[in-house]
Amino acid sequence: MLVHKAILSLSLILAAAACMPAEKPGKRDAPETRGNLASSAGAGPGGSGPAVVDPDKYHFRYELRDTGPGLKLSRELKEISALGLSADGTCLLAVNDEEGKVFFLDKNKGRILGELAFGQAGDYEGVEMVGLNIYIARSDGTIFEVEHSGKAKTEATVYATGLDADYDVEGLAYDQPNRRLLLACKGIAGRGPEFENKRAVYAFSLDSMRLSGQPAYLLGEDMPVAEEAIREAWWPDVLAGQFAPSGIAVHPITGHIYILSSKGKARAVLVLSSAGELLSIRELDKAPFNQPEGICFEPDGTMYISTEAKGKRGRGRVFRFRML
Repeated sequence: MLVHKAILSLSLILAAAACMPAEKPGKRDAPETRGNLASSAGAGPGGSGPAVVDPDKYHFRYELRDTGPGLKLSRELKEISALGLSADGTCLLAVNDEEGKVFFLDKNKGRILGELAFGQAGDYEGVEMVGLNIYIARSDGTIFEVEHSGKAKTEATVYATGLDADYDVEGLAYDQPNRRLLLACKGIAGRGPEFENKRAVYAFSLDSMRLSGQPAYLLGEDMPVAEEAIREAWWPDVLAGQFAPSGIAVHPITGHIYILSSKGKARAVLVLSSAGELLSIRELDKAPFNQPEGICFEPDGTMYISTEAKGKRGRGRVFRFRML
């Protein structure tokens, strides 16, 4: 029995080591993205025929209805609450909102390849890997930094950001050009009347290891909208306090910031420019996106969105979207 356990433990460590980097839409969406951006010019009789994309408008380059069955996850990830990519791009990383563990997942099958224990049970809501370091965000604003050395368990360096449970941090992303982590808050945006009915994204510098004093981005119905954005009529309704961030990621090609919301009417993906201007909101259907809480990208722009399980017998899932 001891030999069997030792072999099993060794296999998990080797699987996790394989992920180590080298040192050096919904009902309000158009049926097709192209159609949502098109003018009527060039359309066939009755409005049918190929759509013509307006080059001056923002092009949301994913078809959110084309989910397929998705990757069905282990029961341990029934409540998957964050998604990331290993630094070498070979594995997905995930956490749930119960255990102090990072799970390494097969990108094609969703099975667990290995685990890295870093702390006690807690409400973990964000995960990102930068070089050899993995960063995990807890909902009370605490950030955990662990080195991925191939070990099955490690001690974390803990950073108190100054945010607290009232902010309810629900997403973590790496902003490479600015060497900072972005923390998306589902709760309050700040303390004061200027933050009422708004949501915030704060920045945590990886140079100073300190949080920005003010939000890096503020989301609300009065936020700036880019000239090239498509202005869907339902935006103000969603942004008036309903949009509640549950995940965040930076697009590796465009630098745009994608923010998930899993809250009822505002179950959607919001896209910001790096300057903080609103570019688009795309609704996510409740089926299959029961509770979307994780998002990440591959270097080629392939997008992954994870969702918690529906019901007691459900499974967490990850859906993959190729860039159009």
